[in-house]
Amino acid sequence: MELLLCGDPQQPSEYMHEALGRLESRGVTFERMDWMGDASPTEFRNVTMDMEADGPGSYDTDAIAANLDGVDGLVVHKAPVSRELVEGADLSVVAAARGGTENVDVEACRENGVTVLHAPGRNRDAVADYAVSMLLSRFREIPFNHADLSGGEWNQVFDPDELPPDVRTTTVGIVGFGHIGRGVADRLAGFDPDLLVHDPYVDDAEIRERGAEPASLDRLLGESDAVTLHVRLSEETEGMLGREEFEAMNDAGFLVNTARGGLVETDALVDAVTEGDIAGAALDVFEEEPIPDGHPLLDLDGVVLTPHVAGSTRDAVLGGPRIIASQLEAYLDGETPEHTVE
Repeated sequence: MELLLCGDPQQPSEYMHEALGRLESRGVTFERMDWMGDASPTEFRNVTMDMEADGPGSYDTDAIAANLDGVDGLVVHKAPVSRELVEGADLSVVAAARGGTENVDVEACRENGVTVLHAPGRNRDAVADYAVSMLLSRFREIPFNHADLSGGEWNQVFDPDELPPDVRTTTVGIVGFGHIGRGVADRLAGFDPDLLVHDPYVDDAEIRERGAEPASLDRLLGESDAVTLHVRLSEETEGMLGREEFEAMNDAGFLVNTARGGLVETDALVDAVTEGDIAGAALDVFEEEPIPDGHPLLDLDGVVLTPHVAGSTRDAVLGGPRIIASQLEAYLDGETPEHTVE
């Protein structure tokens, strides 16, 4: 089997090969290229976020197609795999080294007998680590203490009414209980807070097995000292937290979002923090990225911001190709890989 590894600025082909190279012992040979290899992080982010909405058919795939002669399988990260590309090649397998397949025309692959693989959970540890880090640092007000000290102020507070709580005395609400939500619950278990979980697609028994309690969204919002989001962005979930939801939250509580910016109505969040409906937020994702200069979030008290980096670790970059490598081994053995997209 000959594979074309088509990397990109977020996951260069050299890193793909580092993870997939072990297949050479199975007789697999490799060609390599990088799509949009010279693009800046901002340019690449904008193109790939648009692709999540528009699909791969709106993008030029000629450079990829030019490298597919004699190739049996194509491994991409976020490069487009359009219908035109699929129909013009002789591929048996396409693999997306990421959880989503928005950049792959899955229907065209199905119609042309091409197996599609993907890599769910590739960055679940990275995002779960980051979400818990944001939550703990926000509980203990570490970013604000750092800012004060960096600004020349040595602030120590002794009034118990103005001090943060021990985490074990708090309630944390987890919205979405897939790989990442469960990872957050597992990591928080050692701190012993009460955990509420809202996920209508997960059985209550599975939630209780992780030491958490199933809850409606209304109850979770009202009782939680921190709410952390771990759901995919869809028509159902877009804007799921707006003005009414923030008004329902504990006024001493805060929001953590490492999932997708579109889950939250930004104007409603700004108003909620400004008006004291909630205490603040820790955000790694935003409705508009990058955040425009002068955006009210940038100067809002009680808010911690980072530039969409929760899933950015070396292990996460290599995680997708490693998962794909194991799926391709099953494929080569004539088995149906676990992560086949139907």
